[in-house]
Amino acid sequence: MKNIKVLDCTLRDGGYYTNWNFEPKMVKDLVTTLDISGIDVIELGYKSPLKGGQFRKCNDRFIWEILEYRLPINSKLAFMIDAKDFIKGDCIDFTLIDNVIHHKTDSPFSICRLAIKHSEITHSIEIANHIKNKGYDLMINLMGISMLLEDEILDFGKLSDINPMALYFADSYGNLEPSKVKEIVKIFKRFGCNIGIHTHDNMGLAFANCISALEEGVTWIDGTLLGMGRGVGNVKTEQLITYFQYKFKLYNSTPLHKVLSDWMIPLHKIHNWGFTHNYMISGIKHIHPLYVQTLQSSFLNSNRIEDVLLSIENS
Repeated sequence: MKNIKVLDCTLRDGGYYTNWNFEPKMVKDLVTTLDISGIDVIELGYKSPLKGGQFRKCNDRFIWEILEYRLPINSKLAFMIDAKDFIKGDCIDFTLIDNVIHHKTDSPFSICRLAIKHSEITHSIEIANHIKNKGYDLMINLMGISMLLEDEILDFGKLSDINPMALYFADSYGNLEPSKVKEIVKIFKRFGCNIGIHTHDNMGLAFANCISALEEGVTWIDGTLLGMGRGVGNVKTEQLITYFQYKFKLYNSTPLHKVLSDWMIPLHKIHNWGFTHNYMISGIKHIHPLYVQTLQSSFLNSNRIEDVLLSIENS
């Protein structure tokens, strides 16, 4: 298990609750603490042309200033982009990419994660090569894996030719079970690349799915502090680190306690992400978690939200 790599994406996935606005002091504390704990990669947010807070944009100068022009000693910094934001009609807007992502020369980031859907694979190869030419290492996330047939998943192997750091699959609907995770990993092994997994916890299986993936040969695992993430949230970084620390003598969970108590628990009291009955229904029925998140932030009670979800199923 020495090849385990952990990527924390608290600020990127957690931004769905804060519109990608976070206090600078929190970010500095989070980055410093994750680095001390031994986290391999810290994903600070998106580089996106869409509206949103500072961590939706991850402007290089802004990030340098937040970190006071000091990089973590060991952890690498990453940002994510969504392929669909740069595809207009059937064409890639390379000018838009260049406006959003500058060359790595003066950037605090060394890694770009490209999130794609199956329908975007062909365009994503061009986008990926363009970003690599800017000097960044590349990871690629295939979203909505539970909706794809085996032949469709195999199409993802076309991206192995660009030699990414890892090919990820994301349990976007939070409905994978450990046995299905192992089936998917077996398919990904045919690509000859490092494999990563990004889990959501709609059915309470995020941690179990990570362990199942590890047993089958996955080396990269995403987590977020206190599970903060879109919809129900993700596997908890501190849960992964505690497991790896005491199971394999990797990482150090102790420094995380303070950042959890100082920042994450207060944030949770405000935004209240985590398991609900209706998030589990959304996972089972392949309903996007952002839809449930929107419903839960409305004035509808839980029973009414369930009625809405079931009407979608029956429509």
